[in-house]
Amino acid sequence: MRTNFDDGLPIFQQIAEMFEDDILTGVYNEEEEVISTTQFAITFQINPATAVKGIALLVNEGVLYKKIGLGMYVVAKGAKLIVMKKRRERLMTIFTS
Repeated sequence: MRTNFDDGLPIFQQIAEMFEDDILTGVYNEEEEVISTTQFAITFQINPATAVKGIALLVNEGVLYKKIGLGMYVVAKGAKLIVMKKRRERLMTIFTS
């Protein structure tokens, strides 16, 4: 996971991309727990709400899901394919614009 943020995108979007990068590179595998939003906020010295917002993006896309009653976020089955498809579509949009 990279250790700093740039001004190009909102921090919550950069957080989502950081998790996507980690899924694509095998840092996180399917059905594996990811770092908690609290731990993420502490590590990167950001507002916990920003971390939650970044993870919520991935939950809405089906990349992560929350284990009910345990309060942890886990990489969903097929997450790597979802991220690859999303990034492929983004590139196609850039090249066809």
